[in-house]
Formats: sequence, C-alpha cells, structure tokens
Amino acid sequence: MIPQLHPDTLPFLRELMKNNNRPWFNDHKAHWLEIKEAFDLFTQGLIDEMSQSDDTLVGLTPKNSVYRIYRDTRFSPDKTPYKTHVSCFLSSWGPKNSGVPGYYFQIGADEAYGLTGTCNLGGGIFMPTPEGLAAIRQEIFYCPDELLSIMNEPSYKKYFGNTFFTTKVLQRVPKGYPADWEHADLLKYKDYCTAYTMPEKMLNSPKLFEEVLKVWRASIPLNRFIQRAMEDVKGV
Repeated sequence: MIPQLHPDTLPFLRELMKNNNRPWFNDHKAHWLEIKEAFDLFTQGLIDEMSQSDDTLVGLTPKNSVYRIYRDTRFSPDKTPYKTHVSCFLSSWGPKNSGVPGYYFQIGADEAYGLTGTCNLGGGIFMPTPEGLAAIRQEIFYCPDELLSIMNEPSYKKYFGNTFFTTKVLQRVPKGYPADWEHADLLKYKDYCTAYTMPEKMLNSPKLFEEVLKVWRASIPLNRFIQRAMEDVKGV
C-alpha cells in the first residue's frame, strides 16, 4: 500500500501555531501521535525507495530521520515549546547529520529555515562545514561542465529552475579562485540545495508519495556530485 500522511497533519500544525503551549499540546497529544505515526510510515517508505538509487541512505530509519517536534529553546529568545512544522531528512553518512548532502521534506504552518509555503522538499547540502564547502567549490572549479549538465537536465529545471537554494550568495568570488573565471557565480553560494514548493492540495492526495520521490530523484545527480566532492572530508 502506498504510504499517505494523516489528513489532519497540516490542520493540526495550524492549530498548534495558534496554541503553542504545553497544556494545549498535552490535551491533543494522542492525536499528534497518530499524525506522527503516519509521517514515520511515510518516511520509511521514502527511505526504502530512495535507498535503491542512493546507497548512502541504506540503514536509515524514521527514528534517525524524522525531526522532533520539541524546540530547543535554551539559546533562543522564542520560548514557544513546539515547532509548527514536521520534517524529515534522509542524510548521507549518518542519521540527521547536518552539513552533509541528503533529501529534505517539510510540512509546516509557518516559514522555517527560509522556506515559504506549506510543503517544501529538495536535496543537496545545507550549511556545510568550511571544509565541506571548500571541497564542493573545488569540485565545481575542476568540473563545471558536469555541474552545468546536471542543472540543465529537464527534471532538474522542472522542479528547481537554474539555481540553488542558499542562505547567502557572496558578492565576490571566494579567495583562491580567479575573479574572471566564466563560471565564477557557481562558486559564490554558501549552500548548494535544491528546493521545490509543492502545492498544498497535494498533501492529502494519493499521488503525494510518488511526487515526493520524483522531486528527490531529480536531485540525485547533484547529491552524487556533492558526495564525491566531499568524500575526503565527510568525517571532518
């Protein structure tokens, strides 16, 4: 059977956004656990399918791919206790590892991590380490035609356009690279993510699972490029 989300996933998150406090959440926790169980099963299905195309995902489980709904408020001025989005990250080289390539899926009632819309997904790498970012830029400098070929694939352009989702684009070419290099703009990104906003109506569609896979598969060539670039620094 094709995995599906609980139909109340987004309505619950919208209610949580209006009632982001422990008493309300505790009163509705049983319902949240039903929603989370469906999301975990959805994630397991994605892991099973994507592992066949990207073997760096083999061995992942929902437990180490789905993010907790509880916020870490220790160092944040925002003391609301719960996230108002639910998300998973199928990570290369370890469970929910940050700074490594992978595949992200997020449903939310608010803007999170610079993403707008209620359903966002994509691949690539977000906030790589300095060593990882340097390795990616070096690979781009050595193999620009390969990266451009990936970005010109019809499936890539269909979902992601001709650019990357990033937290910042540098004004100047990174130190160590010629400023007049014809592909210099490709080196200026701080992140190399693909990002696609799915129409909200898809959330309760039986086609959602296959649509997520289509988007993620369109990002596999970029992820492989990044994985190769970072092979020598993945443990750093």
